[in-house]
Amino acid sequence: MTRRLLLGYVAIVLVLAGSLAVPFGLVFAERQREQFAVALERDAVVLATVYEDDLQKRVPVDPQAAIAYSERTGARVVVVNQAGVSVVDTGDDESRSFTSRPEIVTALSGGRFSGARFSQTLGADLFIGAVPVASGPHVYGAVRLTVLNGEIDAQVRRMWLSLGAVVLVAVGATAVVAFANARSITRPIAELRHAASRIAEGDFSTGATTADAPPELAELAAAFDDMAIRLERLLESQRAFVADASHQLRTPLTAVRLRLENLEATATGAETRDIADIVVEVERLSTMVDQLLELSRAGGLEVSPVDVGAVVEQRVRLWEGVADDQGITLTTVTPADTPCTAAVVPGGMEQILDNLIDNAIRYSPDGGTVSVAVSAAPDGSCVVEVTDTGPGVPDADLPRIFDRFWRGGSGQPGTGLGLAIVSHLVMRSGGTVSAAPAPAGGLAVRVSLLPAAADETNPIDLED
Repeated sequence: MTRRLLLGYVAIVLVLAGSLAVPFGLVFAERQREQFAVALERDAVVLATVYEDDLQKRVPVDPQAAIAYSERTGARVVVVNQAGVSVVDTGDDESRSFTSRPEIVTALSGGRFSGARFSQTLGADLFIGAVPVASGPHVYGAVRLTVLNGEIDAQVRRMWLSLGAVVLVAVGATAVVAFANARSITRPIAELRHAASRIAEGDFSTGATTADAPPELAELAAAFDDMAIRLERLLESQRAFVADASHQLRTPLTAVRLRLENLEATATGAETRDIADIVVEVERLSTMVDQLLELSRAGGLEVSPVDVGAVVEQRVRLWEGVADDQGITLTTVTPADTPCTAAVVPGGMEQILDNLIDNAIRYSPDGGTVSVAVSAAPDGSCVVEVTDTGPGVPDADLPRIFDRFWRGGSGQPGTGLGLAIVSHLVMRSGGTVSAAPAPAGGLAVRVSLLPAAADETNPIDLED
């Protein structure tokens, strides 16, 4: 944004400077040519008065005045007599006729000539001033001064260079001022964006108020901070409500289950089956309550380094008994030579693995296989992939499997919170989670976690 503002300011200054400098330069160039023509004509008049007596008396003309003028100004001086033959020529020692020159013809006719024309002899543009040498109505000769147009062009070119330098200085000064102004605008906006990103990740401690911001942005930042405080309070209230409700539900659910178990001991026939079904539902509700508690406790953002491979080995050992009871083979692949250390919220790695392994075992058939693989990505991230050989999930439903309470159909087991908890914990840790069909059928859930520094002891900044 700073670049765009800076380019905008510079473009405006360039347009304004160009709209002023170009017309000024054109007018200046034209004025210079006019002034030069007037000066040539004036000097020609002065020289005409010098040679008037000699031409009138038809005596030899002293060329010193013309030579001195030519040496001083670089102009060529030609003085012709009444017949148009040169009597003084600072550019040629020989006398010759100039009657073919239009300016000489004009001057010998009593007129004056000033302006530019192309010289066929020299092959260049000339600036010319020619006046008659006359006394009253009698014309005795003419004086012509010529200067190569390059002299005027050099002056005009120097003027354009000066204008260009002024424009560059103006643009440079504008760029400095514009950069400072743009930074004063974009820095608070960047802080707001950073604060918004942190809030989106659950960190409400980052303030957006900045002291050196423009008043409008300072007010916006203050309003943003107030919104963050209110949002944090709302979320804390929501978590507290979920936690309190879950705690309040655990006691009556436990009491209901105990009473049902007592009734089951005395029931017979169809009553036993009905009570067993109710017990299963009560246990499912108890599991859901426990998972809601886990979600409410996973609201913190602090992360710490975790040896992912070691945690995987530990959790797989704990789940091997459950897998064996259901006739499922539970395998693991971890990098033995390169430990994979990731930044995870406290207790999050265990909960992620427990929910993924539990979900994979639940949906795998008797004789199936559940694989837990750990690998290090090229960017240093730790990747955990849990694959099962169950029925899998239709492609149309894959984007929804991490939604809360989604179970893929009313007949599916579970509470619909396991993968939602996984997604929540991975997001809190700054990682990503995705699901795709497994190569051999079933479902493959892939978790990618940010790497943790080897000497890290403090919570990491997820913006880094």
